[in-house]
Amino acid sequence: MEQAGRRRLGGLVVVAVFVASRLALALAGVEFDVRPVQDSFALVDVELLRQDLFSTIVQLHTQPPLFNLAVGLALQLGPDAATDVFHLAFLGLGLTLALGTYVALERLGASVAVATVGASVLACSPSIFLYESWFHYDYPVAVLLVLAVLALQRFAADRRALDGGLFLALVAAVALTRSMFHLAWVVVWAVVVVVASRRQPRPRRMAVLAVAVASVLAVAGAYANSLRISGEFASSTTLGISVAKITTFQLDDDERRRLVDDEVLSPYALVYPASPLAQYRHLLEPHAPTGQAVLDAPAKGSAEATTAARSNFNNLDYVEVSDRYMADAVRTVRARPDAYVRGVVTAVRTFFRPPSAFFGLAANRARVEPVDRAYNLALGDLTATGSVPSPRTPGAADRFAPPPGGPTWLVVAAYVVALAGGAVTVAARLRRRQPVLVLAFLWSTVAYVAVVGNLLEVGENNRFRLYSDPLALVLVVALGLALWRQPASRRSSSRRRTWAFWKASTPKPSEM
Repeated sequence: MEQAGRRRLGGLVVVAVFVASRLALALAGVEFDVRPVQDSFALVDVELLRQDLFSTIVQLHTQPPLFNLAVGLALQLGPDAATDVFHLAFLGLGLTLALGTYVALERLGASVAVATVGASVLACSPSIFLYESWFHYDYPVAVLLVLAVLALQRFAADRRALDGGLFLALVAAVALTRSMFHLAWVVVWAVVVVVASRRQPRPRRMAVLAVAVASVLAVAGAYANSLRISGEFASSTTLGISVAKITTFQLDDDERRRLVDDEVLSPYALVYPASPLAQYRHLLEPHAPTGQAVLDAPAKGSAEATTAARSNFNNLDYVEVSDRYMADAVRTVRARPDAYVRGVVTAVRTFFRPPSAFFGLAANRARVEPVDRAYNLALGDLTATGSVPSPRTPGAADRFAPPPGGPTWLVVAAYVVALAGGAVTVAARLRRRQPVLVLAFLWSTVAYVAVVGNLLEVGENNRFRLYSDPLALVLVVALGLALWRQPASRRSSSRRRTWAFWKASTPKPSEM
């Protein structure tokens, strides 16, 4: 069979595996969980999105606008129709992720068999299909990153302006959906693509430059809008709440109370991050009413929030709350740097727990528990059990502890190979002036998620790994293929160096 025919057959196999697995999941009782529409931190009040979409998006400062905008547009169809649209959209995203991974692997030189198996295994991973059944921005972000890889592969092959523009548009879409991906990240890749086009004909160069400028301006515009509303040039005004969890709130209650009594920390250190506004009322004066419910309402809906899930984090008072937490976080790092170190260690441990162990997936995870347990055992989680995290947000006492189970050691190994091997390979290719664009994006994005996600947040780090896992898979396969294709003498030397590095750098189970 000719190569094109084999590629089509591999793609059809991936589609068949995806369809069969989703039918099996439906028969097992896995349901599309649309509850985050009402209680996700990422979304403002759905009634405001439905009734006054434009004004609500314009007043958004706690999140980048794209996910709220997409949800608001779907809600114009009515709640029942919107739920069906959300479900179909996420199934479509799942198929796109599977086929996108297949194409990315095949373009990097993997055989059709390897690409088919890799994409199929990824599609059938509980850490993928459970997020596909949970309505949140995480799954769209993961798919956008895979699509960005595909666009960059095409751009790297022929430097077409259309492909470069599509890549930059996808990068901007990621940053406009998830605040973890900063404006600086967009600027760096815009500059890289413009530089990569410098030897192309002038019309191509100018077209790429125009899209690069437009992409940066689109993201910068969201930051500027937040500056207009909240006084902060950022895509999210809740960074202090996240940083507080990994610094100040690594100290126990008694120690935080002592530091408050000593005036090292403010009284905010006694209120758990992301609490309902009522718990801060003795600490701050409410802002002057703006007349905009999305900025003034303490909760989503008409009642005062009694849980964090129903709080309106777009209320302007949370800007001050976040700033106070950030100030306390800085003081904590100065006074007790060990607290931050402890928080980062917990974050890394959580990062390498199965993403399926995230508490928000508990209900569907319970329905496929044997599959999830077997999958985690296959990935080296030697402590995999039937323990299912609570479907509710964990209580304060264990909110920042790693979820059930141990590290998935094959994933740890894959990330060591991806991060260390990717750095070495990218540096070597740059030194030899070899093509490096796609590998650089894969490696830097995996590193970005691992570093930023684990230095600024603790508690949900395994959820963040959804963004980087598909890219890490593609990167590890690419590095393996590059090593295999080396001449025999260099391959033997490389293997000895890799084995020596592996023995020196791989953490022991007791260290995780």
